[in-house]
Amino acid sequence: MSAQLWALAVAGAVVLAAACLETFRSRRARRLVLGTGPIPAFGGTSPQAGKSNLPYILYFTGDSCTVCRTHQEPALARLGDVRVDKVDAIAERTLADRFHVYTLPTTVVMAADGQPLHVNYGYAPAPKLERQLAEARVMSLRSAATA
Repeated sequence: MSAQLWALAVAGAVVLAAACLETFRSRRARRLVLGTGPIPAFGGTSPQAGKSNLPYILYFTGDSCTVCRTHQEPALARLGDVRVDKVDAIAERTLADRFHVYTLPTTVVMAADGQPLHVNYGYAPAPKLERQLAEARVMSLRSAATA
């Protein structure tokens, strides 16, 4: 019985260590991304691609990403009139590396000036993206008012 308890304790410690490591990795990646300079406007696939005064979304996807097609793309479609720059994470590996994209889909909410504000690794539902875009709009209004 004692050996089983030790095995359970060791397994719990391994799971806890893995969770802590993933949290650290995620926070570090966000800090690195948010600390970078502005991203030049990427040739988007949206009719909004010409509007540079509004926040937009970089959407990292791939040909074999089922979750991208079945969940993320419908969530992005529900956002309405928002610029979405679709990026093939394989073809645009340099840009994907800049945002530490190892999971598809990944969405990045970008400020109007090209600064990354929110990075969502994995599926991001429409309400979450709407909140992040609203926050980006408020930040854009504040910076315009102080300028």
